[in-house]
Amino acid sequence: MLSLSQFTIRRCLFLRWNFRIAKFGYTYFSMFAKTQTLEGVSSLLKSGKHIVMFDLEDCSLKQAEETLSYVQEKYDLSDIFILSDVDRSYRAWCFNFVELKTFLKILLDVEYLDYNFFYYTVKRRKATLRVNSKKNRPPQKIVSILRSYPTLIPDEIEKVVYDTGIEKRGRSILLGEK
Repeated sequence: MLSLSQFTIRRCLFLRWNFRIAKFGYTYFSMFAKTQTLEGVSSLLKSGKHIVMFDLEDCSLKQAEETLSYVQEKYDLSDIFILSDVDRSYRAWCFNFVELKTFLKILLDVEYLDYNFFYYTVKRRKATLRVNSKKNRPPQKIVSILRSYPTLIPDEIEKVVYDTGIEKRGRSILLGEK
């Protein structure tokens, strides 16, 4: 049987810890987390335009289809392919090419969009969407196709490899200003 201190230590090994020190208008941020390496693709094409892609969380498939159908109609987007590997988590692809400003407008109109996906898209000026399986999850598969009109998949898609935390949320420690 585990003692309370052993349980606490074991549980801490699997959490994500975020450390922020804010002072005098500057912020130092550091994160300690158990990570995994994933493969993905970038939205940014050599032409400077972007493939439209989405990462939705905490919604049903029906809710994902409704919000994606809304932007599909509003922005005259082509067929949208929705993939999933676990319940209430979806990634979607649409092979229209748009400017970054238009891509961000589209994302802002999507309910259930993963905040981190949007944050890093703005920060890096391109989106990244994973194509392989996360640890302890089955392979992604197409769960729905929202038909509009077909487009070709571009040859110039950039493949990327990146590390991400296994835990989505963790403990935060803030020192200094709020």
